[in-house]
Amino acid sequence: MTLSGIRQLCLSLVWIFPAVHASLAWSQQAGDTSRPKAVPATRDEMKGALDRLKSRQPRLPLPPPTPEEEEQAKQNTAARGLGGGLVNNARMRNRYLPEELRGAGFSRDPDPVMQLKAPFITELFWIASRVNNCHYCLGHQETKLAADGLTEDQVAALDGDWSDQSPARQAAFAFTRKLTYEPHRITDSDVATLAQHYPGLQPVEIVYLVARYNATNRWTDSLGIPQEGHRDYLTPTAAAIQKRPSGVAPLPAAKVSAVAVDAPRPALEPRGEVERRLSEARTRQPRFPLLSEAEARQMKSDLPAGPLPAYIRLLAHFPKTGVGAIQSQLNLEQFGKVSPLLKARIAWVAARHDHAWYALDHARAQLRALKQTDDQIFALDTLGGDLSEGDKLALQLTRKLTVTPQWITDDDIAGLRKVFPDAEVAEIVYRITQAAQFNRLTEAAGLPCDSPLPG
Repeated sequence: MTLSGIRQLCLSLVWIFPAVHASLAWSQQAGDTSRPKAVPATRDEMKGALDRLKSRQPRLPLPPPTPEEEEQAKQNTAARGLGGGLVNNARMRNRYLPEELRGAGFSRDPDPVMQLKAPFITELFWIASRVNNCHYCLGHQETKLAADGLTEDQVAALDGDWSDQSPARQAAFAFTRKLTYEPHRITDSDVATLAQHYPGLQPVEIVYLVARYNATNRWTDSLGIPQEGHRDYLTPTAAAIQKRPSGVAPLPAAKVSAVAVDAPRPALEPRGEVERRLSEARTRQPRFPLLSEAEARQMKSDLPAGPLPAYIRLLAHFPKTGVGAIQSQLNLEQFGKVSPLLKARIAWVAARHDHAWYALDHARAQLRALKQTDDQIFALDTLGGDLSEGDKLALQLTRKLTVTPQWITDDDIAGLRKVFPDAEVAEIVYRITQAAQFNRLTEAAGLPCDSPLPG
């Protein structure tokens, strides 16, 4: 057996034993929305979970679709796979988010520089969704993969050990899983392995797409968005794989706390270590090429005056998707009903728990601009200081949704709704999801910190 095969076998064994526990717990948790939903351990369990999501009560009110919308969705699905007539994710965004925040930088227009296409990128989305236990996104990717001609066995193989996949696909799948579950552990070697199989800017595409998928997972799942009722997931499964435990999904610990999290993140570094790491990150070399400021401004002429942040010079490689993502990030900082201080606090807490140094530096610059001292900033690590009840609840959710999106419960959102209007609850969730994207993008790219140093 090759070294790669041994590694995949070991990874599979790591997850088989927790899978047995999760399978036993499935019948206890299914339908009990007061607890985190179980991670389906097998293909059949997953299909059942996807189908049950059709009757899920969303955590923010979402009016049911009209019969006309349902019928139009069925026609669109038959013609185009996922269909454009009825998508509850978009309905939730449009109902609660300010117009400036609804797009999340997403454009259906093809980017002329991006080279990766479906079904490959859909498979990456499927893997990220499986890791994050996002049943809504999993269902959509299943629908799209079927529309692209993948067989049931080919889709099921995504949940295996990948040893029979090509080296290039193994590299992309493993990178997707790692960036999703353990973003703080991405190394130069991981990026170099991707570059061996994907030339040019394709590794940047993979990083950007997987980061975006992680944001979408956290939005749709934390708000309990129900699956559209016209989709069909209860298809036959080959007998050989019906009960095979997942080799991809991390299965939860037996005991879950609503506040404290148990997940693959190291403890938060002490303040002195944070200062050292931020200082080192100012001089690190990015893992991907950055455009010059002049080149970036040619791609997007209305960029703010002054030195351009490194994330803009990275994303500007892509004239449609990247420029849209830049505008989305700028809008995130400029618009919305949530207070500027809570916006920056969410960014700090999310970056701390993802151990994302560029994003952390970016958040600290925002907090300092709001007259927060470093003592006040670092007090956020323990949710201390002058936090209101609402801000403390929002930051508790930030920590939990950043690290363990699989464990969000009805109570997490219901608690916020007691303090904030529903539109602000949705915006708080959205900001946490976008932080997950920004953290993964900027840290996997190894961007050097570039915020102005205090005078």
